[in-house]
Amino acid sequence: MTDSVYVTGIEFEASHGYTSAERKLTRRFRCSIELTIDLAAASRTDRIQDSIDYRVVSGIAVEIGTTRTFKLLEALAGAIADAIHDKYPAPGLIVTVEKLAPPCPGAPALSGVRVHRAARARD
Repeated sequence: MTDSVYVTGIEFEASHGYTSAERKLTRRFRCSIELTIDLAAASRTDRIQDSIDYRVVSGIAVEIGTTRTFKLLEALAGAIADAIHDKYPAPGLIVTVEKLAPPCPGAPALSGVRVHRAARARD
């Protein structure tokens, strides 16, 4: 299947980081999410119920990113992926989380992780 719904560039400020010093300050984070889903029905019916509401997906990412604290980007991305799968069990998904201007030697523009989740069968 090659159809997908995606949203890129979701940004929020939060206090994630491995060290306690990082967690005392806020930094900008950026998240992108892609959900693999058959869009044939949605393309025929023009109904959101036959697709994925990317407003909901964006809200999940911002909610988790701003109300919880994680040491690792991997844990943040995994929590976002799990919450999206709880809401939309069928699609496979990819969640990318980037920390903008991380405190690293060489002053990188960003660091990030990408997690993949396989499609879940509906009950």
